Amino acid sequence: MELRNLKAFVEVAAHGSYVRAASTLGIAQSALSRQVSALEREVGGRLFHRTGRGVALTEIGERVLPQGRALIADALAFEQAAKSPRDRPSGEVTLGLVPVASRAFVAGLTALLRDDYPGIRLRVLEGYSGQVEEWLAAQRVDIAVYNRYRRGRVANAEAIMRADTHLIVRSNHPIAKGLEVALRAIADVPLALPVRPNSLTNLLTGLATTQHFDLDIRLEASSTSLIGEIIRASDLATISPAHVFAREIASGEFSAVRIVRPTIEQTTWMSFGSHRPLSAAAEIVTRLIRKLAAPKRGPVTRQRRSATG
Repeated sequence: MELRNLKAFVEVAAHGSYVRAASTLGIAQSALSRQVSALEREVGGRLFHRTGRGVALTEIGERVLPQGRALIADALAFEQAAKSPRDRPSGEVTLGLVPVASRAFVAGLTALLRDDYPGIRLRVLEGYSGQVEEWLAAQRVDIAVYNRYRRGRVANAEAIMRADTHLIVRSNHPIAKGLEVALRAIADVPLALPVRPNSLTNLLTGLATTQHFDLDIRLEASSTSLIGEIIRASDLATISPAHVFAREIASGEFSAVRIVRPTIEQTTWMSFGSHRPLSAAAEIVTRLIRKLAAPKRGPVTRQRRSATG
């Protein structure tokens, strides 16, 4: 399996277009197509299907993309390790992250940088998605990691995690006995949600309006940790992907009940500032984030009962 074929696949997946990917890689579109076709022959199936706006991943493509990104990151890390210390990237990289991404990435990212890229310094700003996107637009951050809940691509961004949303409650809550709950059925459940303006809170209130009921929002909070403390101390619940509260669920303190009718999928996106090219240090950080995110892609939260027993 040739690394250039993997790189071609990952770039087409990131851009959703052979034309844009070929431009990014600086090669002809026909050469890019041959590289992807060669990889498809090796994996034994199509990686993309055509859409009206470009291409989208097939089921096989979705399944192998995280491993492809991880292999490329490992190859680049190998190349960097072979260089002398004076050739290794250095400098400060500023990240804007939503709280769940902070939990998922920052500790591991710091450890990897400390061991392999000691010249790179991280500066981390944490906030809800709208705030993180504002930081990116204002050029306060080099890399932004944030959530969206509506389907479709986000310009100049790549999806790094996907998960369904759940009703998060204390494990002794009556509703915790079920595996799934319809959105309409939680009309009388008192909720603690992220403070508005927030894409999830706005989406939930909008969906409730279309189904002709009101959510019982008792409190809006500015941090995930505060919402967790509220759930511990009261009968309030929240709505979130289960991995946000993975530790509490694994310990049996909280339970996660998947929301259906409709299901609400959270996609975590990584974007970069368009005002200037990424520095070598920022490129390294993005590759490491992809590597850390790869095992978390896919139906992570749909196996809730295996975590809670």
